[in-house]
Amino acid sequence: MKKLYQSARLIVLMIFSILISNNVFAEDIDVGNVIIDAEPVLLEELDQIRGLGGVVDLSNVDITNNAILEAELTDNNVSDSVTGYNIIDQGSFNDASGVFSIIQNTGNNVIIQDSTIITVTITPE
Repeated sequence: MKKLYQSARLIVLMIFSILISNNVFAEDIDVGNVIIDAEPVLLEELDQIRGLGGVVDLSNVDITNNAILEAELTDNNVSDSVTGYNIIDQGSFNDASGVFSIIQNTGNNVIIQDSTIITVTITPE
């Protein structure tokens, strides 16, 4: 009986969240701005703009990536918990700059691990 009650609550919550969600529709394509005669970019050109682009001799480059993500979640119990909701909408990233990571969670007993590695190559002139 308890599982039936929990399932019914979940269904009602899902229906409610669908009804109150913000709808975002894609804009119509302006046919005048569509690029028809686009040429593929040469691999040599891509090599110069990708990560490590322009570094010709990699034998003298030391690259160290180290991300240790360890987590343990045990013996947790949540009963009759109310979770929230989060929304990413227009203006959420106004004035954002740099490298950042967006993680959203409205649940319980959750481990979220995130790692960002930025490689910087410095070569003497």
